[in-house]
Amino acid sequence: MPKAFTEEERIKIKETLMETALNLFHDKGTKSLSIAELTKRVGIAQGSFYNFWKDKDALIIELIVYRANQKLRTIEKKFSTSLTNPAAFLTDMIYKSSIDLMTKIQSQPIYQDAFKLFEAKGQNEAHKIEILYQDFLAKLIRYWEQHGAITRVDQKGLMSAFIGSAVLCSQCYQFDAAYFNEVLRIFISAIVNKYIEV
Repeated sequence: MPKAFTEEERIKIKETLMETALNLFHDKGTKSLSIAELTKRVGIAQGSFYNFWKDKDALIIELIVYRANQKLRTIEKKFSTSLTNPAAFLTDMIYKSSIDLMTKIQSQPIYQDAFKLFEAKGQNEAHKIEILYQDFLAKLIRYWEQHGAITRVDQKGLMSAFIGSAVLCSQCYQFDAAYFNEVLRIFISAIVNKYIEV
């Protein structure tokens, strides 16, 4: 029977499990990593893994959300640089994030596997990422409003830049590679500039 952890222990162990899993997944890929190896490296009983996730797929999905959240928190620290040109800041942020994610999906097995899982498990799992970006965008808009950087904004319209860029990146093979990055930036910029008024 898995050991019962205090809430503080649970938080610490879960974070250690996720960081260790990320390192192992990058080294070995998701298919070759066993729950036994992961828990051994963290120093907990194998059965304790199930205090946190029902299976390895659930861990992989949460890792992608966890990693995305880390990146968004880093961007939040740069909000002050967005005040002079909110549209350019958001366009650049969505563009760079999209290209980074597309590169990772093409080169790192954990991202390939995670996005196959998102597709297989349906809308509920993908919605976790969408909520993360909605919350980020809401914080950014509040920041702009508090500092008088914008006069009008349509948050739902701006979310379509995030969603649309993800769709374009997932279908990048349909485009001539020489044009894709430029097309992606133009798409994002057009939407962002339509739904932000300074």
